[in-house]
This record gives sequence, C-alpha cells and structure tokens, in this order.
Amino acid sequence: MSDYSPPPSFADAIAAFNRGAYFEAAEMFETASHAAGDDNDFKALIVAFNQIAAALHLRFERGGRQASINLMSQAMLALDDLKPARGGVDVERLCVELAACTEEIRATPRDERDGLKHRARIFLERRRAPKINRR
Repeated sequence: MSDYSPPPSFADAIAAFNRGAYFEAAEMFETASHAAGDDNDFKALIVAFNQIAAALHLRFERGGRQASINLMSQAMLALDDLKPARGGVDVERLCVELAACTEEIRATPRDERDGLKHRARIFLERRRAPKINRR
C-alpha cells in the first residue's frame, strides 16, 4: 500500500460521479489518471472508475446494455485486486454495488430500448446506481 495522495481532480471526479454526471466524471477520471504518477494501484483504481462512469453514461444516456455490462465487468476485475480499500475509497462496497447493478442490467430484455417500461426501468436503475464512498 502506498502513501500516494490523490490529486484534487480525483475528489472532484468522485463528486461528479456520485451526483450522476457520469460523462463529466469519466473525463475527470481520465485527467486524474494522467496525474497519478507511478502508483500503479492508484492508476488502476482511476481507470476502473473511468470505465464505470463510461458504462453508466452509456446505459443512462444512450440506452446501451451490452457495452455497459462489458465495461462494468472489466472494472470489477480490476477492482478485485484493490479490495478492501485503496486511495481512500471503499472498494469492497463499490464492488458489491457494481455487481448488483451489472446483474440488474443483465436481466433487462436485449431489445427493450423504448417506451414507458424502458424509461421506468432506467429511472430505477439510476436511483440504485453505485456510489463511490470515501473511507
């Protein structure tokens, strides 16, 4: 475990993510990853957060299903090595929430992209979306 101190943009990216501004958060995580320096674990954490933000943006703003599942699955693999916590973040809890979110999306019909039922499902998914919790 390193004593690396996260760049200020990291905290801003987490705040954007937690308020549901996933596109903005993804861009901020990208910037933070460049500032992460040589701490490979911290960089891996930021890249995983970027993938999650991109996945949730695809899901909630573009109705994507499979691409969102793929990105979240990749992020979960990366985060598994960083449990229970890294960079002041409760990675264990995030993984639990992320797994639940991924399974919820996986359970949706592949061809459902329009209509009231789809909009209601997206609304509920957004309300249950994972949050990044600081320790």
